[in-house]
Amino acid sequence: MVESGFGPLWYVSPWNAVGDARGGRRIVLHDTTLRDGEQQAGIVFVHDQKVAIATALDRMGVDRIEAGMIVSQDDSASIRTIVSNRKQAEIWSIVRSRREEAKIAVGLGVDGVGVIIFSNEQHRRIFGWTLDEAIDNAVATAEIVRAAGLKTTLLIADSPRYPLADLARVVDEATRSGVFGALALMDTFGSLSPLGAGELVAAVRKMTPLLLEFHGHNDFGLAVANSLAALCAGAEIIHATVLGLGERVGNTALEELILSAKVLYGAASPVDMSALTAVARLVQKEAGIDLAPHKPVVGKTINHIESAGIARQVASWMDFREPMQWMFSYLPELTGGEPIKIVLGKGSGLVNIEHALARIGRGGLSKDIKLALVNRVQAEATRLRRNLSDAEFDAIAAALGV
Repeated sequence: MVESGFGPLWYVSPWNAVGDARGGRRIVLHDTTLRDGEQQAGIVFVHDQKVAIATALDRMGVDRIEAGMIVSQDDSASIRTIVSNRKQAEIWSIVRSRREEAKIAVGLGVDGVGVIIFSNEQHRRIFGWTLDEAIDNAVATAEIVRAAGLKTTLLIADSPRYPLADLARVVDEATRSGVFGALALMDTFGSLSPLGAGELVAAVRKMTPLLLEFHGHNDFGLAVANSLAALCAGAEIIHATVLGLGERVGNTALEELILSAKVLYGAASPVDMSALTAVARLVQKEAGIDLAPHKPVVGKTINHIESAGIARQVASWMDFREPMQWMFSYLPELTGGEPIKIVLGKGSGLVNIEHALARIGRGGLSKDIKLALVNRVQAEATRLRRNLSDAEFDAIAAALGV
């Protein structure tokens, strides 16, 4: 990113480039929508939906797609199809520290397998094993994967809450085993702050030469911030899900992460940001969920300007014929959204009315008529408790004899 922070469709603060901004750093995006995203309560992706989502992610340029766990024949069939259809993305699966699951994963044709280790004190009490047993099982499982020539990552569940000595032990044993290509620090319960995420990654970076991955959860609404902090501290691979779907309150939102990484941090990535909105809408449809209209990056109304004061500024800038990103941090078109639109609502003023009149082809009206339209629009929007469509505005204008 250039020092001014000004680009074709964005204009952000030059302070982002001061100090340790790590401009140009490569971010490897590991999408886990089809696994952790589906773990959100009430969400089920069937075979065709999984294939459609994976195809869209692959086309958008996501580096790695975690196609699912080895938990059923249906999941295995979906993974096989995704593998056969992919064009460029690596396809991954994850398994528990069980040899039989590793053998199944290897037979699916995936490029890599993540092996989960549950070895903090709480997990050892729940599952009834020792730290040594947990490490040995994870290593033995990974040996099967590596023997097949596949990539491996050790997924360290709840790693931020390990006692430091136990975490160092897991990292050291995993590194010395020679069967893992990377370690994934999983903030399973979303317990980190951005500062903590950076400190954790920096600490583990000193313990091992292996690649580091970061997997965030959004319990405090900080998953994206934590993931960016992890990237700046040395993590090479970041996990995310479309719309932030995932267990409990979800994971790092892919669309927010990649936009922030590329525009605010100058990170390099092959992801086509103009496809973000379309992919988000696809996942929303297939998941059968509602989406907040003001959802960052992909919300349906983030291009709407209603307030009269802001509308006046935007309209004036439009008249100047200057680049519109000077009025925004980024334009919705950057992520595949609709252009900025001045809309009609309770907060509308004369400028909103003039833009609406131009859209419906009614011009040359007196200021008194326009003010009357302002009053009618404000009253109707208040009654309906929403913005008005151009058709509804046209009806109001017709009722006034315009």
